[in-house]
Amino acid sequence: MYRPFMAVESQVQQLNRRGLQTGMRTPWILEREGYYSVVNGYKDPFLDKEAGKRTHEDRYLTGTSFNDLYALFVFDRNLRFLLFRMTTLSEAILKTIFSYEFTKENADEKNPYLNIANYAETGKAHDKAVLLIPKLEKIISLNRDPRFPDRKEYLRHCLEEYEGEVPLWVLCNDLTIGQIYWFFQAQGSVVRGNIARSFTALYKDSHRHGEEITSIQLDKIYRRIKDFRNICAHDERLYCAHPHDRNITVFQLVKDLRLVTDKKRYLEFLQQLESLLVNLEKDIPDYIGYVCCEMGLQNLDVLQTWIQDKPKAVNIEEASKNSIVPRISGMQRLFRIVYLPLSGGMPESKENVTVCWSSRGPPYGEMELGLAFENEGGKCLRAA
Repeated sequence: MYRPFMAVESQVQQLNRRGLQTGMRTPWILEREGYYSVVNGYKDPFLDKEAGKRTHEDRYLTGTSFNDLYALFVFDRNLRFLLFRMTTLSEAILKTIFSYEFTKENADEKNPYLNIANYAETGKAHDKAVLLIPKLEKIISLNRDPRFPDRKEYLRHCLEEYEGEVPLWVLCNDLTIGQIYWFFQAQGSVVRGNIARSFTALYKDSHRHGEEITSIQLDKIYRRIKDFRNICAHDERLYCAHPHDRNITVFQLVKDLRLVTDKKRYLEFLQQLESLLVNLEKDIPDYIGYVCCEMGLQNLDVLQTWIQDKPKAVNIEEASKNSIVPRISGMQRLFRIVYLPLSGGMPESKENVTVCWSSRGPPYGEMELGLAFENEGGKCLRAA
């Protein structure tokens, strides 16, 4: 048996035995949220790793309470709600632009998305098209059948009223973000280029300045959007998620969303994200640094830089005065906290600056602050 059944009262006793302070609301929360979701999901930053090695079971840092874990749990849930909304908006934009550009390129054909000739002719993109078309055919076939229990009214209407023709902008409503992303990847250079130019034009119109968005960028952006949206949709832990690459973080997604959503909504989103982090800082001030690092965010103030044309370098001395760095002394491993492109000067324009810190000795040791310069490949050039 993986784990024996344990009553809520026994769960609380176990937490106490492991050094976690509990209160009157702890059983109430465990009954509604579940031990696995709250404790197993959010205990990591609060564990005393050295004590755990000695006892061969979880041990919590001195002074840690169940409320600390629950504050991180609630923060992550609200973060999922916030990012789910933004990724859903970005999905809708891709569907709109894609259906328009694909249909414009194949305007004289009925259901052109079922014709392999309207996709990339070679390579992985063509292979994706070969696999995609049967899935699209199945959607249409199922919705022709009146016995199909999940039949979509908008598809039925098109199939019956327009002799089996279903425009792509209608079909897109029944496609998942994974399917529409796959659809985009299966396109040839003409359609992909037109889609990228449409995104570039929308960005310029909304943000009032130009920034070229390429089809290669969109590939990477929407892969991350797809992965993070699925995490949100399945109620998985988000703040420390790194889908398919350790360097992919929540803050990378935040930066991506700037390019595929309108400025007004994006600024509202940044304000809401900042508010979540500020409230978490009040709840667990000693651990906000850990959370920010896992999110790929080095400082709460950096969020504001994303309303501008592009990220700017931060004055390290000034940032350290007001940043959250001094409040993460409970951490027991090395973290990367600043990773900003610098424009000119020293280091050179193609290098990045990384600030790292660590602490020694549980639970609260001395802080070490270091500065390292890296090139784009991540190779350390020099350190201070």
